[in-house]
Amino acid sequence: MNTLKAKINRFAVFFLIVFGIFSLGGCHWFNAPKHRKAYFPSEVTAMESLNTPFNDYNMDIQILFHEMDVIFSSDRNSLPGSLQYDLIGITVSFAWDQQEGTLSMQEVSSSSAGVQMAKNLAQSTHTSFNERGPYSFGTPESGSYLLFSRDDQGFFTVYAKKFQIPYSVSTPQEIFPGESSFRILSESGNEMYPCLYGKAFEKVNNLGSRNRAEKLLLASDHEGSFNIYEIDLPENQEVMNFLQSEGLKQGKKLGINTEFQDQAPFISKSRMVFASDRPGGFGGFDLYYSDFDGQNWSMPKNMGPEINTEFDEFRPILDPAPYYENSILLFSSNRPGGLGGFDLYFVGVDKF
Repeated sequence: MNTLKAKINRFAVFFLIVFGIFSLGGCHWFNAPKHRKAYFPSEVTAMESLNTPFNDYNMDIQILFHEMDVIFSSDRNSLPGSLQYDLIGITVSFAWDQQEGTLSMQEVSSSSAGVQMAKNLAQSTHTSFNERGPYSFGTPESGSYLLFSRDDQGFFTVYAKKFQIPYSVSTPQEIFPGESSFRILSESGNEMYPCLYGKAFEKVNNLGSRNRAEKLLLASDHEGSFNIYEIDLPENQEVMNFLQSEGLKQGKKLGINTEFQDQAPFISKSRMVFASDRPGGFGGFDLYYSDFDGQNWSMPKNMGPEINTEFDEFRPILDPAPYYENSILLFSSNRPGGLGGFDLYFVGVDKF
């Protein structure tokens, strides 16, 4: 009998708690989410928490889940009367409101090692010269790298900064043990915007990329105007060992190039996005995409007036965003309506 009374009493307490929550919170506590599927906006949206009245562009990101590290170039630290670009690292978060069906983005403010990683990594590259075009990737064999270009040799040269995940090390010297530079195609001219790709390669995060990279792309003007070049990566040699080895590498100019400026390539899966001032666009630099069929790159297509303007759109980054119904395109533009100079933007695009 006492056992039965105890069960009844526990049920009564449980009922009162639930009833109280229901009464205080209304029906929302029991409501199913109205918008389970998350979308990036179809209209170009400024990354307001990252932009300043200065020039903010040349972005690199880690693959998007909820939080992602963003590293980009900015002249916000320039002294009066000068124009110097440094790499800036910030962690941002995207949040989808399942009740309202809206997306918000904000900078993550935290002193944790993970959140400070991008900031500290970017700061470790600062010099009195210009740093642009960041691209990060990881390899299971030799750790993680941030590639970027610096103009300390009279033109932009690719640098590699090796770094470690901060949870397993104790000092800044262990996290960022140094950097090295290397010429790839020529001893002269600007070499910028390196990126990797392969049949199954995916740029994932600092912990490592999925599958082996087979080729490297970069933009170079050593033959005059900027063109996009492709370099084969040997199967029997780790990527960074090959790039840092002595001697120039053999590169092939892609068939998608024109006699105009073709710049800032980035590849996600089998799709390349890049910037070009070729005729037929909307003005200045426009964003284009091309798909790889396993043998060749398709004829580039302009991303259209929903993204491009009569001003400059530059350094596109494409991410599949697996938890969203569409993919995200991030880029920089000096269009009117921003905070000043180049600003950072994002927009939802169809899955590819």
